[in-house]
Amino acid sequence: MRITMIICLAFALGLGPAGGADAAGEFAVVTTTDFSTGSASVIDLATRAVDVNVASVHSDAVARYYGGLVYVVNRTPADNIQILDPQNGFAIVRQFSTGNGSNPHDIVVVSPTVAYVTRYDSAVLWKMNPTTGTMTGSINLASLADADGIPEMDQMSRIGNRLFVGVQRLDRANFYQPTGASYLAVIDITTDTLLDTDPGTSGTQPITLPAPNPFSEVWLDLYSGALTVACVGFFGLQDGGLARVDPYALAPAGIGFSETAAGGDVLDAVIVSPTLGFAIVVTPSFVTHLVIFDPQTGVKLATVYAPSDYVLNDVELAPTGEVYLADRTPTNPGVRVYDGATATLVAGPIDVGLPPFDICMSVPVQTAVTDAPPRAAAALGPNYPNPFNPATTIPFTLPAPGRARLAVYEVTGRRVRVLLDSPLDAGDHEARWDGRDDAGRSVASGVYVIRLEAGGAVQSQTAVLLK
Repeated sequence: MRITMIICLAFALGLGPAGGADAAGEFAVVTTTDFSTGSASVIDLATRAVDVNVASVHSDAVARYYGGLVYVVNRTPADNIQILDPQNGFAIVRQFSTGNGSNPHDIVVVSPTVAYVTRYDSAVLWKMNPTTGTMTGSINLASLADADGIPEMDQMSRIGNRLFVGVQRLDRANFYQPTGASYLAVIDITTDTLLDTDPGTSGTQPITLPAPNPFSEVWLDLYSGALTVACVGFFGLQDGGLARVDPYALAPAGIGFSETAAGGDVLDAVIVSPTLGFAIVVTPSFVTHLVIFDPQTGVKLATVYAPSDYVLNDVELAPTGEVYLADRTPTNPGVRVYDGATATLVAGPIDVGLPPFDICMSVPVQTAVTDAPPRAAAALGPNYPNPFNPATTIPFTLPAPGRARLAVYEVTGRRVRVLLDSPLDAGDHEARWDGRDDAGRSVASGVYVIRLEAGGAVQSQTAVLLK
């Protein structure tokens, strides 16, 4: 995601009825492509109903969500941003250029009138006004480039007034191979200047990543509190993994899941609990697998899905606690949906028209952050037993005294039970759910979402009731 730490785990309620994907509820926007044409389709997270081809997009495009609108980043040679309105059938609100030959790779929208766009084929990051489509400022990253003069600025994450920008530093004359260290550049968006992360060294220093070639989205792991990005290093060499960075100390924090442990290059990952993560891994035979791992130990737990080609492109965590996977298998492409607690397939592949390329949630769980939080965030531990019958215990920790609200929801978003909503002291706490709703009625077997709100942060995980 991701800070008064909205981290966009906003788990908004009020999902729409069955039928087409309802813009009033939570949804996933899926950019699709056959690499000659592109489209966008929408999956309703409550019903998994699909609206196929709601908009035409470039054949190399990713989507982001902010303030009720979808921002499509159309990469080279389209070189533009396309804004779609879910409340108006995903009609195009506005489309504007990021500069010819710029190859935009990501957008972070700060407000309706302020956004930042990485331009992969340029050394200059643009500040733009999405309402007018005009460039209003720029930040030159040429000082971070390798010898070819282009830093390869890729994907970003915002924490408060700081913008973290992945800088790959690839040699364009040598098949885009890494050239030594890669960085997270840190930009102060109040002044639009690079921050110096190491005042003891001359010059303005970025954060040096613990592995080269940051490849995935940059997102905040709610459990470790670290900014996380998959660094592939050299493809085919086990020299990377999930790199962690302390966003407050502005320092590298090691590798959370190494490519040695993964058995190949880690392309993308999500972390669904303190002890469970999902990752797309490219094996030495250049085949993509979906694996699960323990983020605390860095140990690979199992291979969940093993197609026979390089076909897995994006993995995202939904606010329902489910994991969505873009599967481009030629014979049966679509979006596969996995239970975030058990890693079992619960739906799919869901046909989204062309093969899926990128998945964007209308309630981003791990990417977007706003104002700076305390260094330590409230932590929701795994409930036990899980699956359970008739009751389960839910541990959680508060870093400071304050109000905490713990509630249980159906995966559709309907609230089932408020377990507590009261001021608590700092420290470790536990709550118990006996499988009943607010009216004292026993609920049915199924998957439920446990949600903790404390200290400005929101965390959720799934629990399975088996009767």
